[in-house]
Amino acid sequence: MKRAILTGFEPFGPYKYNPVQDTAREYNRKILGDIEIIGLVLPCTYYGAFKLLSEKIDELSPDIIIGSGLASRIQRIRLEAFGRNVMNGKYPDNEGRKADNEPIIKDGNLLYQTTSNSILLASALYDSGISAEVSIDAEGFICNSLIYLTAKRISDENIPIRFAFFHTPWTEDYLDRVNLESGKVTIKKNNLRRTIELLVRNVERNI
Repeated sequence: MKRAILTGFEPFGPYKYNPVQDTAREYNRKILGDIEIIGLVLPCTYYGAFKLLSEKIDELSPDIIIGSGLASRIQRIRLEAFGRNVMNGKYPDNEGRKADNEPIIKDGNLLYQTTSNSILLASALYDSGISAEVSIDAEGFICNSLIYLTAKRISDENIPIRFAFFHTPWTEDYLDRVNLESGKVTIKKNNLRRTIELLVRNVERNI
């Protein structure tokens, strides 16, 4: 049986909730076809998130990694193609670090690319009725650092892992718990779960 790690993050900034924390917990130990999913909730810190994921890579030797993060201002599911060598965020991380356009790795490469085809993955979601897009700029907060460091390790060590990362808006089941600013949208709870399952299946096909 193949193994996929699904990562989500704990709440951050002013938020008490995070939908991708809940889905990482929900999908832990679920089986999709011949793929076992291991859900992993990561700390919302610039280096701690990758440290925990890296330990799990050593422990589990996964075939697939699907990373997920919350971006409250986006309008649809967003596949991230690159991680850039920068730390910058509206909020401090959960250790209190307020980065201001600092490099993740001094003198490191400018960017690293995920090991799945983000365009084809977004198309697979769109063909299944899920609004999706591709981004070449994951900005500078914790998700970007995780993408950069994970893609760097896969590249440096030539590890045969299919790695994809996506951002999601809030899901509608949080509307009674989260005060969203004007202009921000939600998606259906089921569409976030369908996104996860479609990505696991399509990444497994070496897209």
